[in-house]
Amino acid sequence: MLKKSALMAWLIQATLLLLPLITLAQQQVSGIIRTEKGEPVVGASIRIKDNTTGTVSGNDGHFSLTVEGKNLILVITHTGFANMETRAVAGKLLDIVLSPESKSMNEVVVIGYGSQKKTSLTGSVASVKGSELTQSSSANVTNAIAGRVPGVIANNRSGRPGDDGSSILIRGFNSFGGGTSPLFVVDGIPDRDFSRINPADIENITVLKDASAAIYGVRSANGVILVTTKRGKSGKPSIQYDGSVSVQQLTRLPEIVPAWQYMTYYNEINPNSYTTEDIEKYKAGNDPAYPSTDWINEVFRKNAPQTAHSLSVRGGSENVRYYFSGQFLDQSSNFRNSIEHYRQFNLRSNIDARITKNLKVNLDLAGRTENRNYPTYGVSSIMHETRSLYPFIPVRWPNGSLSAGVSNGRNPVILVSDAPGYDKSKSYVFTPLAGFDWQLPFITQGLSINGYASYDITFRDQKIFTRPWDAWSYNSSTDTYSNQRTSTATTSITQDDRQTTASTAFIRLNYERQFGGNNIAAFAGVEQTSSNFSQTYAYRKNLLSEQVDQIFTGSAEGQQGTGSAAQDGRLSYLGRIAYNYDSRYFAEVSMRYNGSFNFPEDNRWGLFPAVSAGWRISEERFFRDNVRFINNLKLRASWGLMGSDAVAQYLFLTRYQLVNNMNYYTYFGSNYALASAIQLSSTPNTNITWEKQDTKNIGLDAGFLEGKLNLTIDYFRYLRKDILAQRSASIPLYTGMALPAENIGKSLNRGIDFSASFDNRSGNFFYSIGTNLTYAKSKVLFRDEAANVPEWQKSEGHPIDSWLVYLTNGVYSSQKEVDESVHLPGAEPGDLWIKDVDGNGIITSTDRVRKYESATPKLVYGLSLNGGYKGFTLSMLFSGQAMAKQMILSQMQGSLIAPPQWLYDGRWTAENTESKYPKAFNSTDSYNSIYADFWLKNAAFLRLKSLEFGYNLPERSLSKTGISNLRIYLSAYNLLSFDGLKQYGIDAETNNITGVNYPQSRIYRFGVNIGL
Repeated sequence: MLKKSALMAWLIQATLLLLPLITLAQQQVSGIIRTEKGEPVVGASIRIKDNTTGTVSGNDGHFSLTVEGKNLILVITHTGFANMETRAVAGKLLDIVLSPESKSMNEVVVIGYGSQKKTSLTGSVASVKGSELTQSSSANVTNAIAGRVPGVIANNRSGRPGDDGSSILIRGFNSFGGGTSPLFVVDGIPDRDFSRINPADIENITVLKDASAAIYGVRSANGVILVTTKRGKSGKPSIQYDGSVSVQQLTRLPEIVPAWQYMTYYNEINPNSYTTEDIEKYKAGNDPAYPSTDWINEVFRKNAPQTAHSLSVRGGSENVRYYFSGQFLDQSSNFRNSIEHYRQFNLRSNIDARITKNLKVNLDLAGRTENRNYPTYGVSSIMHETRSLYPFIPVRWPNGSLSAGVSNGRNPVILVSDAPGYDKSKSYVFTPLAGFDWQLPFITQGLSINGYASYDITFRDQKIFTRPWDAWSYNSSTDTYSNQRTSTATTSITQDDRQTTASTAFIRLNYERQFGGNNIAAFAGVEQTSSNFSQTYAYRKNLLSEQVDQIFTGSAEGQQGTGSAAQDGRLSYLGRIAYNYDSRYFAEVSMRYNGSFNFPEDNRWGLFPAVSAGWRISEERFFRDNVRFINNLKLRASWGLMGSDAVAQYLFLTRYQLVNNMNYYTYFGSNYALASAIQLSSTPNTNITWEKQDTKNIGLDAGFLEGKLNLTIDYFRYLRKDILAQRSASIPLYTGMALPAENIGKSLNRGIDFSASFDNRSGNFFYSIGTNLTYAKSKVLFRDEAANVPEWQKSEGHPIDSWLVYLTNGVYSSQKEVDESVHLPGAEPGDLWIKDVDGNGIITSTDRVRKYESATPKLVYGLSLNGGYKGFTLSMLFSGQAMAKQMILSQMQGSLIAPPQWLYDGRWTAENTESKYPKAFNSTDSYNSIYADFWLKNAAFLRLKSLEFGYNLPERSLSKTGISNLRIYLSAYNLLSFDGLKQYGIDAETNNITGVNYPQSRIYRFGVNIGL
């Protein structure tokens, strides 16, 4: 007992002696955290720098923290505010004011299999908001991307209803062996078509341009575009309706010469084809017997209507959130009196539900129908007939009957109608997805598991019906008409039904945790995708009646019945670890082990790693204390190995094709009969593998003036190897060998991305300016070429899609110039002056030269201007390209084609020897209708892609109506274009050198947006 009392007394004395020391070591630091407006900041994190000791601010913004040591630094963080550091001072109430983090710095960006704050990104990632996409009047979402995203080349090739999308490249061409389009991922599901999604349903689009895309493995080399649709939000239901009516016009159409000029032109090719008397009568234009038809004007109308309606409901509670939407789109064609039409219906339902505190599920359902009603004849046939039909042939003869054209009744006015039949197709797309997210705090904080599965179904039912039509020829001498109906066509039905199913299953384990200044986010997952395609094709002709357009009414004689099927699939194991310390130092590693169905089993699997790092210099104290006008400065770099399996399937198998009743005969004595046969269709290569791309990127992000001004610049280098190509060029033709494709090609693509934006607001006035620019230069490093190919024709060192053309010195103006030069036999004044490049004294195909130019622009750029005052808003988007060449010779592809006006006016004649263009010629002319640099023209353009002016009614005017917002707007798409191809009637954005594509559209739209 005495011993215990003595021990207790000793402990009390020791405690009393040490108490002053403990008091000296521990200090109480307290303060209040406020916004710049003086409002308390609730839930702010306060911790000791380089330590785990910390606390959070209370409801009134106050905090209190016990610390040990001297010269300590407090780090204060809160979502939506810039990080703050201050010295820990005991015995004094600290007054800490947090500045709002710039909008761009606080933005959360969707990346592959996740999302990150923009300040945490270490890769080259660009994004565009859905609200920006809806400013475009185009019905196709792909057309709204042009000019908005650095690194993206989006060229709209056609304005045809239902076929009016843009071709998209990310940072130019990288391959000449397989596909070059990026991978599209919609709500986590690869290969979903997003071009026909309702633009109002899109929350944002993200473009992965560097090693950030490597997480998609064997499908990442061409870049990845992520599309995220809208989801529900907690709160009362928000109902939004948007309706618009539009007028579509064609941007460019060639101007074709009138009849008398056509005759004059072809008289210069074939003298005395038309008499002077007839030419004068056609020129006078006052005799109905001598018409001059403008076939362009007869086939196309100026205006075509388009209507669109969209309705959405968005809302929810803490436990259930929902987004429902529907859209109807109706597009008419600019073909005059045509059956061409496109109609689309979209439905979407995205539902999120919290089942328990830690378990959430989601169910997404989306469906779409697409109805295309086209003429039997394709656009290329219609455009060719429109441009090649003689202008002295009328649309109708004096008795009102439709003319038969040149032959077979191919009057383009008839071809666009339903007289020859129709080409109708219906597509049904259904894309369900179910997912879950299960937090596992009972195991450890920050651990979770989530996943999703989808099963997409697409049906397409196409029916092509042809029938004879009435078209008349006229003999003016006898004043008689002859119906050419029997020579136009026979009745026939083609039924082409296709079905595609695609499934995706993904599950992953996630871990996300913060330890003091250390932040880690990691996941490991498994993904499997598969698809099945089947086609059934049937054809019959000589129907019992034109009135019953069904295949069972056709004759069994000559009938065709066939089909096809294909499978595809991939299995992947993937993961990523992202780490940052104190929001200053960032590092990320990702990996995907990918197997692709496109390759043999021994070469089916590959590993695709990527690493990246970033340093946010602006968060360093030495920088923040001394450079106050820069609020964000980050240096980042990335490297990744990416792949592409966008090649034909089954190249590793010996393939055969079944040939039915075609050129194969079985002989029995002196008789023979048609027989089916199987023939070899390809030689296999059991060693093929995917294309590989070594991707390097270094970038700099900078923000100034408290986030009002932001700049980003990237340098990239893509080295593509193992490009799949045949060695046929280096194998002599006399061997008769068709070698299989091999992984032998190699290319290099380098360039820069740049973007800048400035946002500002002053009272009721706000404005923003944004610009972006991409320069990408590709070149072939190795492509199989014959040994005797001259150096000046080799692909190596040139752009992947470079032009191979003859060089010219212009046009021969005199016989003397012809005689004193090496020329093609029979060359005359007015012909192209072709250079003898190889110096052998004759003009041959070896005189062609490969140019360092192509139809793909090396430079693309965009400029956006937005502003508003009170309820008025104005937005403008310019897009452009440079350093591209387009071939304009296409306008003379036809032996008797009507020349465009520019060629007629500028052609060489005996009276115009200093001409811009050669003498009169057609496509059979071996002197002038050749691919020469003379016909390559600058395809640079600057286009006002989108313009929108709107007015939002004030809330006070709507307060008693139950309407939350009401907006009226006017917009235009493809309003203006500044380029050098206008004189040729060619749209610089269309690189179709055949000249028979449907032109782009200019669209004027009036709409209203109502919210409840």
